[in-house]
Amino acid sequence: MKKLHIIFTLFILFASVCFIFSCKQQIQNVDVEADIAAIKEIMEKYEATANAGDLDSWLARWADDGVRMPPNAPSRSGVAQITEEMKPIFEQFSADLKITSIEDAMVFGDIGFSRCSYSLTATPKAGGDKIIVEPDGKALTIWKRQVDGSWKIFIDCFNSNVPPSEK
Repeated sequence: MKKLHIIFTLFILFASVCFIFSCKQQIQNVDVEADIAAIKEIMEKYEATANAGDLDSWLARWADDGVRMPPNAPSRSGVAQITEEMKPIFEQFSADLKITSIEDAMVFGDIGFSRCSYSLTATPKAGGDKIIVEPDGKALTIWKRQVDGSWKIFIDCFNSNVPPSEK
């Protein structure tokens, strides 16, 4: 019986070492810098598609279960709700979104986050003056790796650095 216990213990020890080595290999094979570069590239495409007025391409940057958390408004969960919110805006306005800096971008396995600064103006397509929507904003975005290895926006929360004006 004691011999069986020793064999079982050695088997468990061997399996544990193999598991740890396998995990270490998987972690070493992850290219964090490539993932961060991919997230930054998606941010550039996000900006470009918004400025081009291409709602479908802009929405393609979002995970199906993504959550958009705009200031002073309820959260929108899922691409259907985000589309419902954004379609009229894309139809009625031309955007000039500028991501002015990316302060942080980090990846931890299949989750990443970025922190950036931006400005946003909008011009009514029907005519009229340019509207300064956000002269100095910031965003914290959580990214989720998709099954195909691509990154999509999972949660996007953004607000202003400018104090609200008194009415």
